[in-house]
Amino acid sequence: METDKNNERLFERFGRSYAGGEMIFVEDEEATEVYMVVAGRVRLIKRVRLVERDIVVLKAGDICGETALIRGSRHPCSAVSLGDCKVLAFEAKRFEELLRDQPDVAVKLLGQLIRRLQSAEERIENMMLRDSLSKIVNTLIKLAQSTPPEKDRILLNISPIELASRIGLDVDSVKHGILQLRENHFLRIVDEKIEIFDLEALRKKYHLMGMKEELGKR
Repeated sequence: METDKNNERLFERFGRSYAGGEMIFVEDEEATEVYMVVAGRVRLIKRVRLVERDIVVLKAGDICGETALIRGSRHPCSAVSLGDCKVLAFEAKRFEELLRDQPDVAVKLLGQLIRRLQSAEERIENMMLRDSLSKIVNTLIKLAQSTPPEKDRILLNISPIELASRIGLDVDSVKHGILQLRENHFLRIVDEKIEIFDLEALRKKYHLMGMKEELGKR
């Protein structure tokens, strides 16, 4: 009960609410605040020439706008509310104080930055793959390897738009690839989660796809 009251006081002081599609911050504008998502989802996007590319979809507990911790910096991407959401907005100096006073927040931020680095490395690997299905299968394997299994199955709590953002593909291509894998009995969709039946079978498929690609080059 006391925790709920503390959260309410925190939101009264630092909280902001956004409707779906509203911009939280814009790429290339001066970064002065760090944001923590407390409800809903936030989509980070970057404009590459004339096309907007998804970077990641953030959920409650995630942090964005950390570039503000570097004085005089600008946001390298934009943040837009994906449906109604609530965030806490801290001035850079205030957030630095929060990091000193609450080490768990610092650990959370560090963990998030590590995950983003891993995601960036994953994207680089996917850029070396030719077809969309190979990129999808590779990413599903990476996600499955870091997800504890439930009995004899692995449930990935990730939506098509989040998966598309992680891979760097459009949502329609990802949906088509997932449908193809489902039709071939590698996975199924359960309550908006991806259930993988046999991770080893998925690994073998990925290996065979690579062999076919190499043979096609000859």
